[in-house]
Amino acid sequence: MGWTCHYTPPRDERAEIERLVTFENEDRAMRPVFTTRKGSVWYLAVEVTPKTDTTDSYGYEADALGRYVFAAVILTRRDSGEWCYKDMEESMGRCEAQAPQKLLDLLSATTKEYALEWRKKCKASAVLTGRKIAHGDTIQLAEPLEFSDGIERDTFTVQRERFAGAKRTTTHFLCKNTGMACRISRYMQRAWIKV
Repeated sequence: MGWTCHYTPPRDERAEIERLVTFENEDRAMRPVFTTRKGSVWYLAVEVTPKTDTTDSYGYEADALGRYVFAAVILTRRDSGEWCYKDMEESMGRCEAQAPQKLLDLLSATTKEYALEWRKKCKASAVLTGRKIAHGDTIQLAEPLEFSDGIERDTFTVQRERFAGAKRTTTHFLCKNTGMACRISRYMQRAWIKV
């Protein structure tokens, strides 16, 4: 599937994303029961309620009322003033896999191989991103990183600061050996331990 683009971005992006997975016909009704966003990627738990006894559950284990919940992944981007999205379902193969554990807990059991693999990747990501670090903590990376000055570093002191006028705290790292201030991209998705 390709990308769908609109000339005008939605006023409420969350409402638009939830509208994309809300559906009803004579066989079934679908609605989001949990929505979250990681960067430009939206993750949704979508509940499907059958309206007939013959409605297929497509490889998901239905409850006593025939309902089941699957995950939807919707990528978004802004390109030349346009707002674009690409919607996928967890069993469609390779896609972003950073859904939180809270969403995974809502999903119905399934036999779909791609969905099971996606859930496994999400759980592994949730374990990494669920770790907590604070200002002053020391971390050691499982594998040293080579920085632009050509030196490999693996042990850092965490520096968290909120600059004047900023809404978020900025995290950077001081090398324990050299004192050099370093930036580590996607540090919560890397393997490291507190020292």
